[in-house]
Amino acid sequence: MHVRTLILGGNVAPRSRLPPDFHYFPDFFSIPEQRVLLAAALQKLDTAESRQFRRLRKVFLAAQTNSPVAGDRHSPDHTVQAMFLPDECYNFEEGHYDGVIRRFREMHVTSWPSDINGLLPALERLQQLCLTKDTQTHILHLATDGEILPHVDNIGASGSWIMGVSLGSARIMRLESTEARDIGAFEIPLTSGSVYIQKCAVSVERGDRRTHFMDRDSTRYGYQHSILKDSVLDGKHYSGGQRLSVMIRDLLPTAHTQS
Repeated sequence: MHVRTLILGGNVAPRSRLPPDFHYFPDFFSIPEQRVLLAAALQKLDTAESRQFRRLRKVFLAAQTNSPVAGDRHSPDHTVQAMFLPDECYNFEEGHYDGVIRRFREMHVTSWPSDINGLLPALERLQQLCLTKDTQTHILHLATDGEILPHVDNIGASGSWIMGVSLGSARIMRLESTEARDIGAFEIPLTSGSVYIQKCAVSVERGDRRTHFMDRDSTRYGYQHSILKDSVLDGKHYSGGQRLSVMIRDLLPTAHTQS
């Protein structure tokens, strides 16, 4: 089996180096935009955790504030990765109900904080990429040693497209065809600030109606995908690290015909 490496360049990765129905924007968000998105997402996750972990973070941050060398984690001089606290400050779950995701926090988002400057413009930019209006948003935070094992999404519980924003440590997304082994695998470095879109349906106009046909050969349903914990690509070592993804997908159509 051979591996196809995605070579990044420009604002949109070359189509010839991407799997079918996969669109990748490696540097969509600027560093300031990444920081406001990450701050908002962490605030949502942190608020939902137990009092024990909220207190633990408060104590840690107080100690950092009193340190002459720590500085402000939200200062523009700090990297996006520096906004994460140590793993022990978060209540990471050891495993997902289906065993696919390990060491993670997650939640569905129906509203965003209103007290973070610059958040609304960043969200509006992201909204412009959405392929349909009715969407749902999900946040997934992986620990330093967290990972997503190879899997194919459940076609009966998903809509026609999904979009992912990567924030924090760069990880490799691996896509491998479930049928055509001779195609090989695609390995894509998901850098902080990047956005990818996977389409998994074909829309057909019939008069004044639009019908969705789920395509099982699409990237989302015809390829196993995973987020690697530790990997080497083009001589560069990707050794884990905390990352947070904002996932946006369209709502499952109330009626569609599966191909």
